[in-house]
Amino acid sequence: MTQRENYLDLIRSNIEDYGYHLYIVNSPTEPRYAYTIGLTQEIGFELIFAGGIFFMKKEVEKIIHLVAQDLIKTRDTNKIQVLNKSLGSFSLKSVDKSWSKLMMIGALDFYKTDKISSFQLIPDASHYTLDIPDMSVSRGEAKDPVWEYLDKDWTLDVPHNSTITTNLDALKGEPITEVTRWEENEWEMFAGSGNDVSEEEARVVPLGTLLGIDSTLYASIKLSIGKGIWRDAEELIWHEWN
Repeated sequence: MTQRENYLDLIRSNIEDYGYHLYIVNSPTEPRYAYTIGLTQEIGFELIFAGGIFFMKKEVEKIIHLVAQDLIKTRDTNKIQVLNKSLGSFSLKSVDKSWSKLMMIGALDFYKTDKISSFQLIPDASHYTLDIPDMSVSRGEAKDPVWEYLDKDWTLDVPHNSTITTNLDALKGEPITEVTRWEENEWEMFAGSGNDVSEEEARVVPLGTLLGIDSTLYASIKLSIGKGIWRDAEELIWHEWN
C-alpha cells in the first residue's frame, strides 16, 4: 500500500469515527490554517479556520469540533456559533473557490474534484487577529499581504523559515515599538515593552505575517544579528538601540 493510500484510509477512518478528518497546515512562510475533510457528506460543506493565532493548536481543534457538532445538529450557517467564554463566538463566511483551490488540496484530492463548498470560521472581535484573511473575496481582489507567499515564491533576502516572537497586541494591530534580531532567521517584535509580555500573550509567527500587517517593519530584515531598533508608538520613526 502506498503512502497516499495509507493517508486516504486514515481520512476515511476519522470520518467514520468522528464525522470528519482535520488537516492542520503549518508553513514557514504563511500563517497556520486548519480545515475539515468529510463534513461535505453530512452537511454539504467543509470548514476552514485560517490564521487566528490568538488560539493555540489544541484550541483550534476544539473550536472546529464544537462548531462542526453544532452544524450537524442545526444545519444553520447564519447562526453565530457560541462556544464558551475562553474561546468566544464564531460566525461563518462563504469561501471563494480561489482560496479553497490553494489551501484545501487534501479535501479536493479526497473528493476527486476541483471545487468544494466551504465556510470560513471568523472569531469575534475580542479574539480576532490580523492574520485572518477575508476568504469570501477572490485572491485576485483580496491582495492580502499576510498571505502573499501562499501562491508566490519567497523573495526576501532572509531565510524563508524566518520567525518572529511577538505578542497578541501586535497581532491585533497595536504599533510594534521594539525589534531585535537574535539569529539569522529569528527576530523579536513587540508592541510595548518586550519585558512586560507574558508567556500567555507571546506567539511565534512567520516573518511574512508581521511584514504583511505592517510594511514599515521591512526595515527590520536589514538588521545585523544582535542589533535592534525602537520607536515611539505615536511618532513611528525608527531609532537604533544604544
